[in-house]
Amino acid sequence: MWSALEPAATTVEPGSSTSVRLRVRNTGDTVEEYRLQVVGAAAGWARVQPDVLRLYPGAEGTASVELAPPRTSDAQAGPTPFGVRVQPREAAHAADVAEGQVTVGPFAELRTELLPLVVRGRLGAKAAVAVDNLGNQQLTASFSGRENGEEVEVEAEPGSVQVSPGRAGFADLRIKPGAVSWVGDTRKHPFTVSVLRAGVPDPVELRGTYVQPSMVPRWAMAVFSVLVALGIAFAVMWFQHKPAMSTQAREKAGKQQELPQSDGMKKAPSPSASPSEEEKEKPEPSDEDKDDAPKSKPGGGGKKDDKPAGPKTHTLRSSEGSGWYLEVKKGATDDGTYVGQNPSLSDEFGKNQDWILHHYPESDTYSLESAVAPGAIMDQKVNTNIVQIFHAPPENIRTGQLPGNQKWKLEKRPDGLTRIVAVGSGECLVDMQNDTSAVTWKCDDRKSMGWTISDWPE
Repeated sequence: MWSALEPAATTVEPGSSTSVRLRVRNTGDTVEEYRLQVVGAAAGWARVQPDVLRLYPGAEGTASVELAPPRTSDAQAGPTPFGVRVQPREAAHAADVAEGQVTVGPFAELRTELLPLVVRGRLGAKAAVAVDNLGNQQLTASFSGRENGEEVEVEAEPGSVQVSPGRAGFADLRIKPGAVSWVGDTRKHPFTVSVLRAGVPDPVELRGTYVQPSMVPRWAMAVFSVLVALGIAFAVMWFQHKPAMSTQAREKAGKQQELPQSDGMKKAPSPSASPSEEEKEKPEPSDEDKDDAPKSKPGGGGKKDDKPAGPKTHTLRSSEGSGWYLEVKKGATDDGTYVGQNPSLSDEFGKNQDWILHHYPESDTYSLESAVAPGAIMDQKVNTNIVQIFHAPPENIRTGQLPGNQKWKLEKRPDGLTRIVAVGSGECLVDMQNDTSAVTWKCDDRKSMGWTISDWPE
């Protein structure tokens, strides 16, 4: 058997088609049936017709191989080898593959999206830009924010991304107002983000809106003014109509007599108090007396004050490996600081391994505040599975008025360990057994998702 492709190499553009000829010759001495099949990377978008040839000894037959790459990322640009397997029916061991090469032309197609289109925040906000590469070659996209005068500033991190065919790239946006709005109505600032693909002169522009509420809303000022006016009116009415108080007791007319003050006048004996009453009536010692008083009496008679100072803290330790402890990396207190893991307890950076658990009974959820960074709570970074710390107003931490990515559920597992589940995503906190960021993932029963919380509240 002999087979060959003519031509052995060809070129085709995505969305169009081309064909090559396959020649097969029966060099045997019996009638043979040959089955034809395209193999290789181009098999998904190539076909051979007819796919069966029946040849007499010494006869030659031909088939057409059609190559039609789609205009998608499935057919990547550049040379792609392919082959046609020729399988004899009677002599299967004598199968052969005729090899060829097709070069697919490049094309570029980009889709961009701003997530979300409207962001909100008093001192700033965050958004993201998504870039989908729908072409068949790698592309580079760069980002730049267009400021709206001095009203708002837009920064992209990173400034550019490289995206493979069929993949997506992301960049984080930080939107900062030019000035803080203290009193007044909510302000709306339009902003623009430009996405420029390498080799293309004109960028794609994405438009969004930054909503900036005032620190003190107008309605709060109105309520405060009404309360002040009511307070002044009440004070005026009180002092103008203050009731006169008088007594009907009168001094009895007669001679006033001075009582004798000699030693012959004895004081009336006071009733003796029982020991328990003496303790009740015993005055509290002053601050100086407390400082001067001995801490304990000989023989252990003193009473020790076991009440802890400040809120109770906990350690969070996983059951994976040797059991690593959750910590704020290097004791840093800035927003975006990673929440990492450490194989041992350490006070090198202070209380960076201690956590304060705030419970919200109405939803049976918790916020986890770092003891080394008061006011900073554990946060699942938006649109990622990265765990960080992020500052929140103390009133919101106390009342639980927090977004879902800053609240957690503590679920007991049958093995006695605890799952720490992000309310916003439903994913479980995972110990990655490294010194970088902890992450969240789809919940299961693996050891790295089981945690031991010291002083667990029964």
